[in-house]
Amino acid sequence: MVPSELSRRRALIGGVAALATLAGCNGSDSAGDRATPTEPSRDPFDPESVPPHRRLRAGSDDPLVWLPDPDGTEADVEPVRRRPTFLTSREQVERLRFADAEGVAAARTFLEETAFDSETIFLERYPVRRCYELQLCDVSWTETEIDTQFGRVLRDADAACDPDDRDSTAWLIRIPEALDPDRITGYGSGVGGRSCARRPRPPEREEPITADAVPATNATAEGEDA
Repeated sequence: MVPSELSRRRALIGGVAALATLAGCNGSDSAGDRATPTEPSRDPFDPESVPPHRRLRAGSDDPLVWLPDPDGTEADVEPVRRRPTFLTSREQVERLRFADAEGVAAARTFLEETAFDSETIFLERYPVRRCYELQLCDVSWTETEIDTQFGRVLRDADAACDPDDRDSTAWLIRIPEALDPDRITGYGSGVGGRSCARRPRPPEREEPITADAVPATNATAEGEDA
């Protein structure tokens, strides 16, 4: 890691530590202090609660995996517009194109092990700032809707990064149901500014999600920096 990267890294970590110190001061027993509200109780995050998935990552703004048009006219062209992608057959998997990215070999194996008669692969794309790591916290779906929620944490201290740079990530999520993509009309996704373990329980959804749904507070819309 070069000195400039190290200093930026320390600045990020130092800022988190400073916030933690200030938060600790709020717990003083002084008579004049106000009690700090506690977060709603929640069950500990269980990684097994989310469907099996694989992640790809690379230092690029370009898509890392994409499905060309079936007529083959765009076999080697990345999609211009980000949109939800569902893989429902072995034929689609054979048409997939991968960029040079971390995790491609594991992703290919993951796809080979998918039983498309009873499972569906949902392809999610997200840019993320280079000093951070995304975690898949929650996936919910019905026959007509799908929603994903991510958490964000600092990467390990030995990871060389510049906070002004960003990477692309792609997520292959195995939904344990044979979905019909033509019936999926609602889509939502967001990134919270904390790890999955520290996220509060998601509120009960009162209205169906839509493709134009606005993410909740402290969440990042799909396609923006996380």
